[in-house]
Amino acid sequence: MNILKPDSPVMNMLSTITNLIIVNLLFVICSIPVITFGAAFSAKYYVSMKIIRGEGTGVFIPFFKAFKRNFKQATATWIIMLVVISLIIFNWRYIIYTGWSNIPFIYKLGIIVFSLFAALMTMTIFPTIARYEMKTAELFKASLIFVIIKFIPLVLICLLIVGSVIACVWYAQWFPLVYAFTSTTITYFLSLVFIKQFDKLEKIQADKLQALKESVEYDPEKDAAGNISLAGNKKEAKKLEETKGEDKAEDKSGNKLTRYIRSEKAKLKGLTAKQKAVYFMQYYLPPTILVILVAGGLFWYGHDVYKDKMRVLGGGVINGFPTEEGREYATTGFLEYAGYKKPRTAALLNSEDLNFKSDLEYEERYLEIAFRASILTGTYDYLIMREDAVYNYATPDYFQDLNNLVNMDNFSEDDFYYYVPTEAEKAKRNQGISLDDLLGRSDPDEDKPVPVALKLTDEIEEKLGLDQEYTYYIAFANSMSPSSDKIIIQFITYLFGKC
Repeated sequence: MNILKPDSPVMNMLSTITNLIIVNLLFVICSIPVITFGAAFSAKYYVSMKIIRGEGTGVFIPFFKAFKRNFKQATATWIIMLVVISLIIFNWRYIIYTGWSNIPFIYKLGIIVFSLFAALMTMTIFPTIARYEMKTAELFKASLIFVIIKFIPLVLICLLIVGSVIACVWYAQWFPLVYAFTSTTITYFLSLVFIKQFDKLEKIQADKLQALKESVEYDPEKDAAGNISLAGNKKEAKKLEETKGEDKAEDKSGNKLTRYIRSEKAKLKGLTAKQKAVYFMQYYLPPTILVILVAGGLFWYGHDVYKDKMRVLGGGVINGFPTEEGREYATTGFLEYAGYKKPRTAALLNSEDLNFKSDLEYEERYLEIAFRASILTGTYDYLIMREDAVYNYATPDYFQDLNNLVNMDNFSEDDFYYYVPTEAEKAKRNQGISLDDLLGRSDPDEDKPVPVALKLTDEIEEKLGLDQEYTYYIAFANSMSPSSDKIIIQFITYLFGKC
C-alpha cells in the first residue's frame, strides 16, 4: 500500500489538486466585491506557485497574508486595468453598432491587438506582483516583456480559458464540477509558465530583480491566533514520523494494508494532540476533501443523469399560467396515456418558473441569451407560448420544422405559425461565406416559410386551464434523438387526437 504513504506520488497529486481547488474557491469568494479582484488574483498565484513548487505552506494562511500584503498595489493596478478594459469595451461597442464592414482595417486590427495584449497582461501582471516588489510603472513594463517572451503559451492558455467559459455555459447544470475542473487545470498550467519564467529571470537578472522574501513565516504548529495551523510544513510533518520507534524492529505480519495501518498507529501513538492534528491536516485532509468532492460530484452527476433518464418530457409556458389540473393533464395524464409507469416523470413549468420572460422591461439581448441557454441545455422539450411570445421566440434556430413531425394534411394552414425571415436576418445570414456554401449544401428554399408552432385548440386551452382570451401555440425544441421525436409525436397525438 505504498500509494497511501503521505509522501507517495499519489498522495502528493491528490493534495495538490485539492489545494488548487481550494485556492480557486478562495479566489472566487474574495473577488465578489470586484474591486478586490487584483489582490485575490495575486494571492491565488502566490499560493498556487508555492503548491506546485512543493513548498508545503498550506492554503488559507498564505492566501490571506498575500492578499493583505499586496492589496494596495494589486488594487491600484486593477483599477488601471479596469479603465483600460472599459476603453476596450467602448471601442468594441462602437465597432458593433457602426458595422464591421464600415470600420477601417487598421482600426480593427489595432483594437484586436490591443485587446489581446490587455487580456494577456491582466493574466501576468498580478502573479508578478505576487512574486516581486517593484514600482507600478516597472510592473507594467515587466508584464509586457513577460507577454512578449511567453506569447504563444499565454495565448494557448487564453484559448483554454475561453473554452472553459463555453463549457461552463454549455453544461450549466453541472457548473460547479466543470468550473472546479477547468479552473484547476488553467491554474496549474499558468502557474507552470510563471514558475519557469520567474526561475529563469531570477537566475539571469539576479542583480535587477530580487526575489520576494517569504513573508508568510509562522510556527507550522500554530497560526496567528495560537491555534493549530491547517498549513503545517511538510518537512515539519515528516519530522514527526521520525520521532517514534526508529530503533524498533518492524512487524511484518499481516498483509500490506494491516501493516500500513499498524505503522500509522505507531507513529501517532507518541505524538501530542497538536502534532497529530498537524500530521493529519498536512497529509490526509487534502486527499480526504478531494475524495469527498469527487464522490459528491459523481453522486450528483449520477442523480442528474438518472433524473434526466426518468424524465419523459419537459415543457414550459411563456406568458401563461396553467392550473394545477392543467398541469396534471399535461404531465401525469400524458404518462398514463403513453403507458409510462413510475418512476417516470414529466414537467410543465409556467411563466413564474421560467428563467426568462418576454416582458418589455428586459433588454432583448438578455432575453436572447437566457432563452438560448434554456433550449440548448435541454431544459425544455416543448414550449407553449402566447401569441405575442411566438413572434419573438419561434424560429428554426430553436424549434423543429413541423413538416418533420406531423402530417400536414391532418391540419389546416391556419393551425400553424410560419416563421418567415426578415430582410435584416437574410442580410445577416448572407454576409461572408458559410461552411454550407463551401460544401455546396446551401438550401435554395431556405427563405420559404417554416411551420415551427402549432395552434392550440379551445378544448386544449380549457384542459390546460389557460386564459382563453388569448391564442396559444406549442413549439418543439430541436432534438438530436430519434426517441425524443417519437415521444413528441405521442404528445401531439395526445393533445390533438391526431398527428
